[in-house]
Amino acid sequence: MKKSMTLKLSRRQLLALPLGLLALPRLASAETPVRKTFSYQADMGVLFDLLTFHVTGTVIEEIDYAAGRYRVVLTGEGSGVTHRTESLGTIRGGRFLPTASWSSGAIRGRENRASTRYDYEKGTIEFHSMGHTLFLGRLRQVDDVLRLPTGIPVDDLASATLNFAAGQLESDSEGSYHTQVVRRAKAENEGPDDVSASGYHAELVPLRFRVVPDPATGRLRATIDITRFSSWARANQPAHVTFDQERHLESVRSSLMLGSTVNVRLTSSS
Repeated sequence: MKKSMTLKLSRRQLLALPLGLLALPRLASAETPVRKTFSYQADMGVLFDLLTFHVTGTVIEEIDYAAGRYRVVLTGEGSGVTHRTESLGTIRGGRFLPTASWSSGAIRGRENRASTRYDYEKGTIEFHSMGHTLFLGRLRQVDDVLRLPTGIPVDDLASATLNFAAGQLESDSEGSYHTQVVRRAKAENEGPDDVSASGYHAELVPLRFRVVPDPATGRLRATIDITRFSSWARANQPAHVTFDQERHLESVRSSLMLGSTVNVRLTSSS
């Protein structure tokens, strides 16, 4: 007759058991792909609301930590406006690194599109974009290749948002978060309908901000200089941004030149 075996645990093992059980959900979530959906609405007014645009859409985040990859898709549609952006990337050491992105859409029947590829083995960023100015429909086109800087973070807007939410976005000793984003290079005094006779090239634009708690809501808020991102932006009117309790982007409010405004609001759906 076989004797039953009795499992014996030391006092230290017994005390550690609850901590191990608490860690199980976290371990399981790291192995399970995460999918989050956000709905958003954007309201844009041009020339003191002489022209207005209202867009509604969704943002879908798909993160697979076990496979080391992620995907973010933004789609939106409104009167006279369509837009879609897809961003892909890898996850290394907990940090989100972009590998490719595509965007396409139209405003008032004028097509706009862009694509970016990040090759970490070759150390290059390939950037293509084609867009039209709002009023006169003048073409701005970029086809360029940049070198990936050594030891300096580079993101697209999707990976920067994910890295901030995950606590992986780089920060300095003063608490300011920073990264770089590839964009079309533009003159400092470029107007909304100006075009360059010599063509365009790409450049890495610094993205820097510092967050502070909102005394009224407890949410994080920040101001961001967007003059390097848009010819409509003004240096003395930074964008006002808020984040929810999980550090996800919640709202963007910006006053632009010619009495123009942009207001975006995101809401978690899952």
